[in-house]
Amino acid sequence: MTNPLKGEVQVNLGTEVYNCRLTIDAIIKIETQLDKGILHVTQRLAEADIRVSELSVILLHALRGGGNDIDEKEVKRLIQEHGIVVCCQAVAELLTSVLMKDVNDDLEESSSSKKEEAAA
Repeated sequence: MTNPLKGEVQVNLGTEVYNCRLTIDAIIKIETQLDKGILHVTQRLAEADIRVSELSVILLHALRGGGNDIDEKEVKRLIQEHGIVVCCQAVAELLTSVLMKDVNDDLEESSSSKKEEAAA
């Protein structure tokens, strides 16, 4: 079972369900390996302009963050087995979930601060 409060997300690849988690450390590793910011990668994914190697990097770090003992070779096998479109959908859902969580957290903090200021 995943914990959305910790940024954990379940990703469906075919009939298999994997727990994934993108920590800040994992996002930094992804950005470093791809030499692109995570928002840029997400935008390119939305435009269907992403390489399989980029999908592989994102899935590797997300799956490892979710507690899966997996290596690059296994991630490539998953992409081959389940298809590029399915993996693109999974990565898109994962990135959207993680990025929207950050936006929602910022909105909640801003709202709480305003309520505290109003109460004072």
